[in-house]
Amino acid sequence: MYRVRMGVLAILISLALGGCTLTEERNVQPELEPVTPNETPQGETPQSDEPLVFPELAEVDPTPLPQELIEQLNDEERVISNVYLRVAPAVVRIQTRSGLGSGFLIDADTFPEVEAAPDDHYIVTNSHVVQGSGGEIVVFFSDLFAVTGTVVGADPDSDLAVVRVDDLPEDVEPIELGSSEDLNVGQRVIAIGNPFGQDRTVTTGIVSAIGRTIPGEPGGYAIGGAIQTDAAINPGNSGGPLLDLQGRVLGVNTAILSRSGVSAGVGFAVPVELVKKVVPALITEGQYLHPFLGVRMAQITTLEARLQNLPSAGVLIAPISRESPVFEAGLRDPAILTTIEGTPVTSADQLISYLELNTRPGETVTLTVIDEAGEKRELEVELEARPTVTDREEG
Repeated sequence: MYRVRMGVLAILISLALGGCTLTEERNVQPELEPVTPNETPQGETPQSDEPLVFPELAEVDPTPLPQELIEQLNDEERVISNVYLRVAPAVVRIQTRSGLGSGFLIDADTFPEVEAAPDDHYIVTNSHVVQGSGGEIVVFFSDLFAVTGTVVGADPDSDLAVVRVDDLPEDVEPIELGSSEDLNVGQRVIAIGNPFGQDRTVTTGIVSAIGRTIPGEPGGYAIGGAIQTDAAINPGNSGGPLLDLQGRVLGVNTAILSRSGVSAGVGFAVPVELVKKVVPALITEGQYLHPFLGVRMAQITTLEARLQNLPSAGVLIAPISRESPVFEAGLRDPAILTTIEGTPVTSADQLISYLELNTRPGETVTLTVIDEAGEKRELEVELEARPTVTDREEG
């Protein structure tokens, strides 16, 4: 999994090369057995000195596309173009000492808990884009408009950060936040960002999957509820918006799965529902506290359950320590988790996503588990705050 910030060195190298290095596949023809001169290979017709005559091929007109399909394609092109023209001015390039990434302007008044001063304007990006910036951040809008920015908060566990700027170009409007709750696989999406330093590049694709998890950094936690897309996301796209066809933010482009380090059609975005929770906390508190269940997890299929003599398929959970919330709620031994708050759980991804998108520290959730004896139990678990990055580093 690659985070897709573009490093300064990589930019210079790419500009110096002036192109991309491609791995070439060559078709190698098998060697033919040698043929003795003046001998005709078995099963073949002797060669003749007469010229070969090929029959004339009839000209065939291509099958025309139905007019309805042409109009449909034209309509979609117009939609994408209109979204780009309306939204692209609010997509920025963020430059730090260690590289560059993308970001986008939001309306802080969207969040009731945020009281923004008139000259405070907020930009959402990825935490890894501003990591190691040392406070030296430059935000580039279009038409050579640039301004210094200040990181008001960053959360590595959601890979989100907020940058404040005190000046904007004229007529730049914040991008509206949409909803990722009703996303459908196959839905068309638009990504805008600065891949390889190419400002405000637009790519399109579909929602390939929902409810994915983005692996965290070593020692960190996975990001739940992520959106998978085949829209091209490359180094420099990090922090840019993933949009619906109405130009509303569905997620923040964050990572790609690729052997080469460039887009292979498997990209991931932090869902906007998590953005709505994390961003206002970063603006007001400078940090965001994630809910914490305190379990180790393993997915158990029906086959594994039968082979290991387990009571059921599902997600096998166990307390990570005697201080974990589930231990305090009465879970002592491994058990199969089947539901959380009545919602079926069939994968670790589902559990992580549910906790991230639907709960907060201090809330109580009901877990339905099946213990080793096959008995179904319900546990009332009060969620705690996950240890922060600083806590984990000090611990």
